[in-house]
Amino acid sequence: MNRIIREAKPTDITDIMQVMEAAKKIMRSSGNMHQWGDGYPSETVIFSDMVKHGGYVIEDAGRIIGYFAFLLSPEPTYSKLYNGKWLDDVQSYHVIHRIASYPDVHGIFSDVMDFCFSHDANIRIDTHKDNRIMQHNIEKHGFSYCGIIYLANGDERMAYQKLNNDSVLHQKSFQELTVDELYELLRVRSEVFVVEQDCVYQDLDSDDQKSIHLWLTIADKVVALARVCPAGTHMQEISIGRVITTERGKGYGKQIMLYAIEAAKMHFHATHIDIEAQEYAKGFYESVGFKQSSEIFMLDGIPHIKMTIRL
Repeated sequence: MNRIIREAKPTDITDIMQVMEAAKKIMRSSGNMHQWGDGYPSETVIFSDMVKHGGYVIEDAGRIIGYFAFLLSPEPTYSKLYNGKWLDDVQSYHVIHRIASYPDVHGIFSDVMDFCFSHDANIRIDTHKDNRIMQHNIEKHGFSYCGIIYLANGDERMAYQKLNNDSVLHQKSFQELTVDELYELLRVRSEVFVVEQDCVYQDLDSDDQKSIHLWLTIADKVVALARVCPAGTHMQEISIGRVITTERGKGYGKQIMLYAIEAAKMHFHATHIDIEAQEYAKGFYESVGFKQSSEIFMLDGIPHIKMTIRL
């Protein structure tokens, strides 16, 4: 299995609608006779997801096998909750809609959850009371039932929320950093790049002032960090660098890279991103979509390669 999740494109619409029809058949065969009626979700709805950069397809060996929407709050239909309350109704959140796949494909819901929680720790989702399959998957993955919401057409839905408190994302420009935050980021960078790797190099390169800085903490301890540099600073193109995980083997490196990719799109409107990767880490960066785009070269005495991701 070699599944890839990527943003949906207008050229995917035919394949996406075929997935939607297959998902409807699954619903009907399981006794869910009322959800997704009257031509929903239509092509217009899917195109709306794409415009918001919230439509995603799941590919396996080049074949689209699933679709879902992952959209940033606020979700209008969640403004009023009945017979319950949200776990958290203060912080921003993402909402997952329109999960669909073919009946012979397994593990799609888990793939979607892994992807979404690598981008946000606060997620809401809803489903029809007759959709037993979706209810089972939602509860299996740790969501809490919160109450009832009503769609714009008056249809009732069961609403759920999950707060993943494993790690906390921090994202700031250089000017927004406190003195203590800046000190800690520079301390970790020095500890890893200079001391651990026994490499004497100039970490303070004057690119920090123009960059977006991201880091993950657990109990106020930094477990991963990265920075996103605009074009014309560290590299000719928009780039991600200073990628570090202090708690290895727990997925924090992949998590911070996915956050950094999203930050590059949000702050600098990136259509592609470059990195200078240590050669041994090639597989790691390939796992989040980067591809080698240069021969091996030496940088500060360490073999590196240039890698690029096109969004």
